[in-house]
Amino acid sequence: MKPVYELVAAMVACLTYDLYELFQERAAIRHYDGGQSRELAEAMAVLDVIHLNRKQTCNCWQ
Repeated sequence: MKPVYELVAAMVACLTYDLYELFQERAAIRHYDGGQSRELAEAMAVLDVIHLNRKQTCNCWQ
């Protein structure tokens, strides 16, 4: 499913498959288990992925 916000969608589009799967997992946890709105859950999930994989994500966006 494509993220709601264009900026989040653009960032996610550059992720490797593994990082994209991590993003999906983190967004789902934040949305369904954490009760966050979908928009907030996706934005926070991108930050989670960056925090957990700084070197790999920075390489995606260069």
